[in-house]
Amino acid sequence: MTVRNRFVGSAATAAMLGAGLLATAAPATAVPATAAVSAAAPAAFAATAPATARGLNCGSPRPLTGSGGHKGASVSCTGGAFTASIVCDKQGYRYVHFGNRAVSGGTSTVWCDLGAYVVSVRVEPT
Repeated sequence: MTVRNRFVGSAATAAMLGAGLLATAAPATAVPATAAVSAAAPAAFAATAPATARGLNCGSPRPLTGSGGHKGASVSCTGGAFTASIVCDKQGYRYVHFGNRAVSGGTSTVWCDLGAYVVSVRVEPT
């Protein structure tokens, strides 16, 4: 098998896997956000009131700044297990990172890549 054939086969496989992931992904409106935070600018991080959904009672997300300037957030909830996620923005490219799964009374912490900032924070029951 030539190198060109391997490359074409790998590219086709990656394209099919990507299409499968997109086909199975739920629309953003299908997942209820139980806590949300938005940032109008990289330096801004506004907290919201505690939220409740599916039995979770969550406090306001806490903004975090880590080593080297990493931005992140942590959320504490009661009423069941949960996982926090954040939408990060780095030079106009937005992506999602997921935090650790935590049990009732615990804290889920999640970080963006270096140079990115937090756009929103979500909490989902797990």
